[in-house]
Amino acid sequence: MAGAARALLRAGAFLAMATGLAAAHELPQRPVQDFVVPPAGSYALPAIQTVPDGQILDSTGSPRRLAPFVTGAITLLGFVYTYCTDPLGCPLAYDTFVELRGRVLADPALRGRVRFVFLSLDPQNDTPAAMRLYGGRLAARDGPLPWHFLTARSMAELGPILEGFGQDAAPETDAAGRPTRGISHMLKVFLIDRRGRVREIYTTAYLLPEVMLNDARSLVMEEDRRPRGTAP
Repeated sequence: MAGAARALLRAGAFLAMATGLAAAHELPQRPVQDFVVPPAGSYALPAIQTVPDGQILDSTGSPRRLAPFVTGAITLLGFVYTYCTDPLGCPLAYDTFVELRGRVLADPALRGRVRFVFLSLDPQNDTPAAMRLYGGRLAARDGPLPWHFLTARSMAELGPILEGFGQDAAPETDAAGRPTRGISHMLKVFLIDRRGRVREIYTTAYLLPEVMLNDARSLVMEEDRRPRGTAP
C-alpha cells in the first residue's frame, strides 16, 4: 500500500481515539495470497442471492433505502463498526478497501463502474456523524468511485438487513457473561452486481485485493457482453 494511504489510516485511527471512539492501534496483517489468480473473464461467478432492501441512514443522517446503494453499479459492501480493534476484522476491511480504491481508480475498465459501501453493525454508537468521521476524506457520494458510509436508526431496522445477507452479529460478553462494547461477527465483504445479486462473498482468508479486482473485472466483462436491450 502507498505510504500516503498508510498515513491516512494512522491519522484516522488517531482521530477516532481522540473523539472517544476505540480504534485499532496497528494496521492489520493482510492474508497472504499463495496462488495465481485466474485471468478476469475466464471463470463464472454464479448468483448466490438477491440482496435485501431495508431502511438505512446515509452519512448526512437522511433516511434512505438500501436498494439504491447496492444496484446500478458493481458494489463491494462490508459490514463494520467504527471502534472495532480486531486486526482480522473491520480494520482489515478498511485497509483492503483503501488498497482497492487506488487500484480501481487506476483501472480504466473499472473506474466509474464500481462503488464501495460500509454499513455499520452498531447503529446505537455509529451515528451518521461517527460514520462521517470514520470515512474522512475517503467518503464520497459521487465521482469515479463513490464510497458510502451508512448506518441505521436502530437494530430493529438493521436486523432484517443482516438476516437477509446472512451476516452474523452479536454483542461480545465478558467472563461473567455481561455484554461488552465489542461486537462478535465474521468479517464478510459482498461483491454485488448491477442487478443487486451477490456474486461472491469474501471472508478474512480470501480478502485479497487481486482476487477482488479480477472478480469485479469479470462482472464488467459480463455486462459488456450482454446484448443491448436486455435487463441491466
